[in-house]
Amino acid sequence: MIHVLINQLARRGKGAKAANLIFRCLDELGVDYALVPGGTLLEVKNNLQELVDQGAERILVAGGDGIIHHAIQSIATTNTVLGIIPIGTGNDFCRALAIPTGIEEAVTASLEEPASIDLLKVNDRWVASVMTFGFSSDVNVRAEGMRWPTGPSRYTVSTLTSLRSLSSQTVNFSIDDTFFEREVSLWNIANTSDFGGGMKIAPSANPFDGIANLTLVSKVGRFELLRFFRRVFSGSHMSHPKVEGLEGKRIVLETAGLGLWADGEFIGESPAIIDLVPNAIRLAGCRDNLNYGK
Repeated sequence: MIHVLINQLARRGKGAKAANLIFRCLDELGVDYALVPGGTLLEVKNNLQELVDQGAERILVAGGDGIIHHAIQSIATTNTVLGIIPIGTGNDFCRALAIPTGIEEAVTASLEEPASIDLLKVNDRWVASVMTFGFSSDVNVRAEGMRWPTGPSRYTVSTLTSLRSLSSQTVNFSIDDTFFEREVSLWNIANTSDFGGGMKIAPSANPFDGIANLTLVSKVGRFELLRFFRRVFSGSHMSHPKVEGLEGKRIVLETAGLGLWADGEFIGESPAIIDLVPNAIRLAGCRDNLNYGK
């Protein structure tokens, strides 16, 4: 028995239409499946946790980065296999792992043999893709509130319209016991490369290598950020003199009171301990270690 969790509110209600196609695909493949019940997010999360506790073999999640974030809180470090059908807005986690974007192809891929991938753990919260604060968080909040444009382009529009709130702050943190102090405008910790609807914020991030990647943008003016903003979509921004890339396995964010966002969800405030946990979840349909990034 395979259990299916569908965020029917994904892409402002388009998830409901996608559900019928998902069911048809599973029926055609002869898969025995059942829906994860629940009328509210809390009910769904509780029912999902119960299924995992009972030893569910495989759970297919149809939605975007947000519903994936909630699902991995129950599935991480268990034997349950996660399959993903990307029907959200940004779909950054699936894009970074080359999970098919077409529903029929994604359903088929979600039934394949899994690979074990890394996750971030921020205090007691699992994170699939990227954790951020500051300007990047402002962009995320604004994008989630937009009714237009739809799709990943709203993250670009949100970035441009959020420039007036751009500021910098001094941040104290350590990476594997080495202390750093930086004045930054943007700060991200990544397990996978993509963020904000296709921005290659951490182009070297690889969820198979046991390493977390930090991308820092030091104090920068609005117009300077605007000039190199489009380079983020190719990952070439890493060569800009205001951009610094660091990596490690444990990051301790000491500065207090920073609002933290991960996978498009608010997860609390700093201080925080961020650990890279190798092989934390079994994921179907993604590239394996040898092919990642090719």
